[in-house]
Amino acid sequence: MNLLCLLTSLVGFAFCGMTIQAVCAVSCPQLPAAIAHSKHIDPELLQLKKLLNDNQIIPFYQKAYQLLKLHKRYDMETCTIQELADGLFLYDLLARAPFIDLDQPANVTWLMMNRDLDHAVKEQMPWCVPFTVLLNKKFKLPGQQEALEWYLAATAFVMKQFRSSINPDFTAMFKREDARARADSVLMNDPVAEANFYNRLATMEARNTTAQSTVLWLEPGVIKELMRCFPTKANEVKKYLRMAGYAEEEIPALLERTIGHVPEAAYLFKGLPKRRE
Repeated sequence: MNLLCLLTSLVGFAFCGMTIQAVCAVSCPQLPAAIAHSKHIDPELLQLKKLLNDNQIIPFYQKAYQLLKLHKRYDMETCTIQELADGLFLYDLLARAPFIDLDQPANVTWLMMNRDLDHAVKEQMPWCVPFTVLLNKKFKLPGQQEALEWYLAATAFVMKQFRSSINPDFTAMFKREDARARADSVLMNDPVAEANFYNRLATMEARNTTAQSTVLWLEPGVIKELMRCFPTKANEVKKYLRMAGYAEEEIPALLERTIGHVPEAAYLFKGLPKRRE
């Protein structure tokens, strides 16, 4: 395989992930209008929105990371309606943001020096919304029930983003592409192309691993939030899990590794097929 075909092969793999993300972006839930069109949103968040709209993805994640630190400071007891609205507005921006494009060598180089900042930001999204406050019906946020349902759908969307970016057969693909590269004399005799090729391959490998670990880290929190919202309605819990991309046959294993067979989760296991050891 020559250099062009090799690069096309890897681009095709990356584009596969981006195609999934593009499809997800179309179905990303819309932030409730009362919040999306509020005239009182923090100006810093409006600047962040502009970066996203202008497709300035790396500056977007850099600024988002700083803003997340501020939103983490919100106190559950003293959180105001405006702080909750700002948190939901930020959550929407982070949910809709695509992962950084690996098709650009400069982006690959940047990611190698910045440890997958986009993954880290999306992993820390729960910081910006005080869930207990959002769940509290006495809080009186305009359209609060709609906002809660939107939050659950947006969370499911982010989970699907991460899960769609994972290639479970990456090790085999890595070995196959590495072997093809070594057999390509054109690639091996072009130091810049060779470096770009292997930097990208290594970055894809690292991001595949971090995406897997991020999903495992986020899953317990997602399950617990859904159980708090629907303590008796298993179908509602499973509806959001399906939105996150979990197939029906994947749900029993998901429940077992996150919440287990505790009494309060018994309703979720009813009717599910038993796992085979």
